Amino acid sequence: MTSAQNLTSHRVLIASLFLPYTVDFHLSKDKAQNYAKPKVDQPTAAVASPNLIETLAAQQNPSARPPPTPGLEDKLFDFRNETPSLPPIQPKSRARHADEKKKLPTLNTSQPKDLHRRKSLDTARVFAEAPWTIVPCKAGNIGLQNAINSIRPQMEKQVWIGTLGMPTETLEDKTRADIKTKFITEHNCYPVMCSDAEFEGHYEHYSKQVLWPNFHYVMLENPKSKVYQDDTWKAYQTLNERFADTIAEMYQPGDTIWVNDYHLMLLPQLLRQRIPDAIIGFFLHIPFPSSEIFRCLPTRKELLEGVLESDLVGFQTYSFARHFLQTCSRILSLEATPRGIQMDTHYVNIGIFPIGIDIAGFNEKRSQPDVGRWVGVLQEKYAGKKIIVARDKLDSIKGVRQKMLAFEQFLTNHPEWQGKVILIQVALSTTEQNELQAHITDVVSRVNSKFSNIAYQPIVFLHQDISFSQYLALLTTADAALITPLRDGMNLTSHEYVACQHDKHGPLILSEFTGTYGTFGACLRVNPWDYRQVSDAIHEALSMNEEEKYNRWQSLYDNVATNTAQYWAASFIAELDKVKADTSRRYSTHIPVLNPTTFGDTYAKTKKRLFMLDYDGTLAAFNKSPQALPSPQRINQVLQKLSQDPNNTVYVLSGQSKDNMNIRLGNLSTVGMSAESGAYIRQPGGQWEDVFDNVDVAWKPAVMEIFEYYTERTPGSSIENKDVSIVWHFGTADHPQFGAWLAAECQNHIMESIGKNTTVHAIAGKQNIEVIPRDITKAAVAARILQSVQPDFVMAIGDDRADEELFAYINKLNIPNTITCTVGAKSTEALYFVNGVHSVLNILENLP
Repeated sequence: MTSAQNLTSHRVLIASLFLPYTVDFHLSKDKAQNYAKPKVDQPTAAVASPNLIETLAAQQNPSARPPPTPGLEDKLFDFRNETPSLPPIQPKSRARHADEKKKLPTLNTSQPKDLHRRKSLDTARVFAEAPWTIVPCKAGNIGLQNAINSIRPQMEKQVWIGTLGMPTETLEDKTRADIKTKFITEHNCYPVMCSDAEFEGHYEHYSKQVLWPNFHYVMLENPKSKVYQDDTWKAYQTLNERFADTIAEMYQPGDTIWVNDYHLMLLPQLLRQRIPDAIIGFFLHIPFPSSEIFRCLPTRKELLEGVLESDLVGFQTYSFARHFLQTCSRILSLEATPRGIQMDTHYVNIGIFPIGIDIAGFNEKRSQPDVGRWVGVLQEKYAGKKIIVARDKLDSIKGVRQKMLAFEQFLTNHPEWQGKVILIQVALSTTEQNELQAHITDVVSRVNSKFSNIAYQPIVFLHQDISFSQYLALLTTADAALITPLRDGMNLTSHEYVACQHDKHGPLILSEFTGTYGTFGACLRVNPWDYRQVSDAIHEALSMNEEEKYNRWQSLYDNVATNTAQYWAASFIAELDKVKADTSRRYSTHIPVLNPTTFGDTYAKTKKRLFMLDYDGTLAAFNKSPQALPSPQRINQVLQKLSQDPNNTVYVLSGQSKDNMNIRLGNLSTVGMSAESGAYIRQPGGQWEDVFDNVDVAWKPAVMEIFEYYTERTPGSSIENKDVSIVWHFGTADHPQFGAWLAAECQNHIMESIGKNTTVHAIAGKQNIEVIPRDITKAAVAARILQSVQPDFVMAIGDDRADEELFAYINKLNIPNTITCTVGAKSTEALYFVNGVHSVLNILENLP
């Protein structure tokens, strides 16, 4: 794709919690100290310095290794070695002020008061007077930012919406306004300003302490858990609303909105309320858990309904998408297929878009001189040793402690590698409050004390980040990478490792619980909880011959080079453009009420008219009981009058069985009928005929067994076994709410066990579930009717989703006068609506 080939001609509004940029205030040195962020924790004393070990070794045996390059060895992993990358100076939040006050030493009241006075913390005044610049923001989704930047030449009309990643509440109004103006005019970014309490409640509490653990299969129920605290959920809602207000204010017709990640799951629904016709895509960058996990969230329904107002929902892997579909089926009783979910108002497309890295940009960074210099330092420093590298955030999800335990077992089970292998673990600090660091350093200390000698230390544990050039040098020098998170959305570190191994072809040991594993078949797969398996994988990686290493690496590299960041972003945007081009993507919500005056004259002038009318919920009020009763006299009279006009052909299309239809309308010989949603047809004055030949019903015993299982557990429910379908009626259950809950379980059960291998689907109706072959529809029987009738006027009326396919089919025909009408004011494929059954009968009675 050349730069001249744009991905889309429309503006793309990219919503993510953090903008790619933030603000750095330039304060005087004395004032800056009051606002400097706490330093990142340094490595604990329990982790010995490798420089000391090697210094002692060199003193004892100077010939053991070549002398290091002067001035470089002792600077390894030292930030002073390069241009420092200091965090920007920004205001403190009120919560941070409160925390610091708690830590202040007790004042000695015997001292003069002047000595107690603190420096001014008048934040608004200090920052109002300070100059500031816009700098890149290191918080947020760096993978997303890199991907969007990589396609900037092909998608110039991109706008970011997000927070600044800094407290803004204490700034003066003018300062906030100036920041907002400069972000919009110079960077096409629209900042979302919120209070400190809203942001901390949303991000630090609800997002990080409720959603993040749940989505990564960690169930929290302890005194510190925020799951049941309403104030954190309200903060999550409020910040989503602020995003919606910001986007609605700057939205232009034709814009495409791309919402990113679990921080903004309510945003699609909020946007739909404000901008009904907008094209909205949502992408989840982390795993989506199984329904058994997700259903434990108190706000499960609200989160799902928020996301489902999108036109396209994207996931990293098939398993994440499958979990989402199953969850929607179980919790919301929706019919889910592998391609999407049919809602009452629209169809939600589900897509799988595995993210990658910008391979061209990454290789350019790899070629920088600093990287080569650090590669030389590492090769010299660890000459004669095998290097295993790892880089993870220090939170419980990344499995760093389990990795250390597995490495300990490796050294125990394979003593031949003792003294020959070094694991370099870079552990990045995180805002998560946990006690993990102490547990990890205990393991590291034990391993190092057990297997170290004066010249060797098996684990180098760095509780700090390193510069990017050092990181690339580590990946380039490594003999293997050990990437073993307990759960991860994708894990792009594995992609970067493969790209860096262009010369060495070191094996990749990868957890099966990463999204990347699904496409990295040539890696060494491990279960991070199985320490013996990880231990054996390390041994296999270090013992692998060069030919196998190359073949595995080539397969991995081909995948990395193909599934790039550009491909991911372009694919998602292209799929959203397809949705935009689909005129039927969202049923009209602005249709008029059907009134006889709107078509009375046309009706009188036409000569060949066709009526296709649903029965339950359209001609007759919906009956909870599946037992058929004769039709009320009014319905018979309306149909009798309508069908006796020689210019009219009247059909009643129903999901009922043939026998039930005979009971209800069998005495009306001038009215045609269709039964079982289009499986059978009876011409006016004729006999019942099959619409389809040789319908496969081999699936019925399996469905019947499932329905019987749920019927036994739902007193009052019943099963109706038709010729080509089976219906479970739960509306008559003794406890309707319990029946509705079991119906969602039943529908999911059927689609999981039977729907995958057969051409049937489970349709959730009004207080029932019907399992029927997919190709049997009212649209199919309408096509059969139109083979013998060529009308110049057609009217189709129905009330539920089974009628929507009929409406869509009729609307596409080139019939001069077409009226499709739904019962009830809702979004629909129909051109008109009426309020209820009484209105339908009134209209039919009053036709000329």
